[in-house]
Amino acid sequence: MAKVIVAFAGEAKCAQYAKALEEAGYPVFRLCTSAGAVKRTLATCGDAVVVCSCRLPDATADELAWDLDAGAALLVIGRPDQLALCSHPSLFRLSAPCSKGELASAVNMLLQMRRMRREKRSPFEKQAVDEAKAYLIRAHGMTEPEAHHFLQRGAMNHGMRLAEYAAKLLENK
Repeated sequence: MAKVIVAFAGEAKCAQYAKALEEAGYPVFRLCTSAGAVKRTLATCGDAVVVCSCRLPDATADELAWDLDAGAALLVIGRPDQLALCSHPSLFRLSAPCSKGELASAVNMLLQMRRMRREKRSPFEKQAVDEAKAYLIRAHGMTEPEAHHFLQRGAMNHGMRLAEYAAKLLENK
């Protein structure tokens, strides 16, 4: 799951936003007071949602977004006139002041987007699912949709991901 990083120039502002997020049920992975600290943190944790101000001491949110590319989703919080200066196409903007509910909703949306983006099957997983379907079609005379549904149901019943269940089925055939 994507981590939440809070980045503002001052530690008090970081703590304020982190507290609001944690009260809403979103644990904060790290507080950062510079763009450099955000980059170092992302190097260790990988996927993240960064909640930050328009300007950090060593970079703007735009500059940070260009440096991170798709490595993180950025939620930029600032006054409307500051947000108007943010031009990176993948930045998400939230006008300050914002309520805890607005903040939590925005972070939830970004976390869901990161999760959906990440959940694509790897080539190995796709191969396992395809081989399991082929086996079911060949051995049990199922159609492709029936085989897929069989795998989905089995994965759900066993609390496994589809690719894991497909691999297990192939091991036990």
